[in-house]
Amino acid sequence: FQLRGARPVPEDIVIVAIDDRSLNKFTTDEMNANPDLALLQSFPFPRTLYARLIDRLCNAGARVVALDLLFSTPRAGDEALQAAVARHADRLVLAANFTNEGRQLMLPSPVLPEGVASPAMAGYVNFWPDLDGVARRTKYETTAAAEAGISPSPGEPVWRSFAALTAHRGGAPGLINFAGPTGRFRTVPLYEVLYTKTWERNLQRGAVFQDKIVLVGPMSNFQHDQHPTPFGVMNGVEIHANAIATLLHTGVPQEAPRWLGVICLMTMALATAIVVQAAGHPLAKLGWLLLLGGAYGGITFAVFRWSGAVWPVAAPLWTVAGGGVVGLATQIITEQMEKRRLRRTLERYVSKPVADEILQRSEQYEASLIGQRRPVTILFSDIRGFTSASEQSDPSQLVAQLNEYLTAMVEVVMQHDGTLDKFIGDAIMAVYGAPIGQRPAEDAWRAVQTAYGMRMRLAELQARWQDTGQPVWRIGIGLNHGEVIVGDIGSPQRTEYTVIGDPVNVASRVEGLNKNFGTDILLTESVYELVRDRVVVKQLGALPVKGRAQPVAVYALESLRS
Repeated sequence: FQLRGARPVPEDIVIVAIDDRSLNKFTTDEMNANPDLALLQSFPFPRTLYARLIDRLCNAGARVVALDLLFSTPRAGDEALQAAVARHADRLVLAANFTNEGRQLMLPSPVLPEGVASPAMAGYVNFWPDLDGVARRTKYETTAAAEAGISPSPGEPVWRSFAALTAHRGGAPGLINFAGPTGRFRTVPLYEVLYTKTWERNLQRGAVFQDKIVLVGPMSNFQHDQHPTPFGVMNGVEIHANAIATLLHTGVPQEAPRWLGVICLMTMALATAIVVQAAGHPLAKLGWLLLLGGAYGGITFAVFRWSGAVWPVAAPLWTVAGGGVVGLATQIITEQMEKRRLRRTLERYVSKPVADEILQRSEQYEASLIGQRRPVTILFSDIRGFTSASEQSDPSQLVAQLNEYLTAMVEVVMQHDGTLDKFIGDAIMAVYGAPIGQRPAEDAWRAVQTAYGMRMRLAELQARWQDTGQPVWRIGIGLNHGEVIVGDIGSPQRTEYTVIGDPVNVASRVEGLNKNFGTDILLTESVYELVRDRVVVKQLGALPVKGRAQPVAVYALESLRS
């Protein structure tokens, strides 16, 4: 209603308002010239005033005069009012009221003429608000038994609402088609009808009431007759005016049948599930959910605006909102848990900066899993004489010393952003350039720095082992650079991210040459050419390598120029 805004009101409905201006004190001269004004000095007004008001309005040609006032208890002046009601019974509607939660109907009995059936002249003024306390609908017909929640007895009278009697129309319970906020209908203060000057000048001797439906009722809260509506708090007499206009002019807004509501709810739930389950970024899904909710809200508003039908709005939109929030929250939590799990897994093989870069470039990393050729530098390290030493050592002490050694070496690999490919017994294989690489020269330099760092760290371990009486190990390291195949390799039961190719075999063979020369770090020519300005080496010449027809030029690393 608020989005649709106010709409034109019918001109045949006029409200005579018992408002604050009509309760003002008038001067003695004004009351002497207009004796009826003296009756306005205190509320409730004498009932003779309403008798004169009815006569004046009906004599002015009003089609219907409806008094939204309760005359349920006897008071002075009832005879005069009853006589006026009898004179204009065919054009008069009085108010009744269901009380005690609908179990009792208070009728205007003191002023009803004899022989006039109450249901023909008295209409109930009650409104039944929705669960949120807002009056949006009315019952145009009901029975006292129905309001009391009991089965009706045979022949029980059917009472019509105040609006239905005034409009001379009935109908099923339904929504009121509100024209807008308070103040939309033409309103005439009560005193202007009784004051000669305003009656003649403002009201043209009653011509404004000619063939009109005239409602008389309070337009202030002194009678506590104000109710929340879709357009805010509104006086009861104005709600009756809207209900009458609904019956006579605009039609009752038709609420969607239950089956249509179920279809709308299920459709929005399905659409929400599709959006949530579809692949994509959570922000993109949020945009689609907002678009979905906005589209449905726009459709329902258009249907209401141009056809007067009311489709369910809250439940389908809550389905989109609730389902979307739950779905997106679940996705985000799942993704975060998966990222943490992946991060923990990656950090077992690569350094934290490399893990961060892989997670940021996940699409590129996923592409590398299916296999691709990349230039990398491979590092192999091995403990000299480990097999024979293991046969003579205590198993528990051996495992503890080996874990201490591997932990230290892996820390060096991670410090230089290497990828720990695998452990082969006591041997370590590390890769530089996959899954995340820089320029080949930088990858090779990081590998050389790692080898030199392993030499320095081993020296620290050797000193500690010697002090504690443990075996002192020596290692050999071989480095080679070349193009390999990178990917996720294995069986459906077990796979691992690794590199394969001839450069890997060469690195392993070169590492084994250390025992022939008494060295600890050997570089192939492919590595040396990438870092030659940064290292001090000793050329050992071209050496035969198992599995290679051509000899491989090998260099022993002495130190780093930096």
